Amino acid sequence: MDAFHIYLKGLTKEQRAELAEKCGTSVAYLWQIAYEQRRCREALAIEIEKATGRKVKVEDLRPDVDWAYVRSSAQSIAESARDDVGRIEASDDAQPPAGTSDREAGD
Repeated sequence: MDAFHIYLKGLTKEQRAELAEKCGTSVAYLWQIAYEQRRCREALAIEIEKATGRKVKVEDLRPDVDWAYVRSSAQSIAESARDDVGRIEASDDAQPPAGTSDREAGD
């Protein structure tokens, strides 16, 4: 959490407001996270990492979450989805339009 506190403290008031807006939260809530008065939600941790260009990482905000597992699972799902798209595009199984018989479609 120190990394986030240091990062937030180094921003101007305007930059903190911009960060809060990008993350869909308030500056007050960001300070509560920085001072460890509130626990950062996982989704917000992701938004903070994206908005800070990875200067603050999800691991800094939520060290209790197994982010390595989350990242590897997300990559595995993305690769699986890419493979599924490839199989669908490669399919030569042409079906007749709905509501027509095979004979009507071939005529």
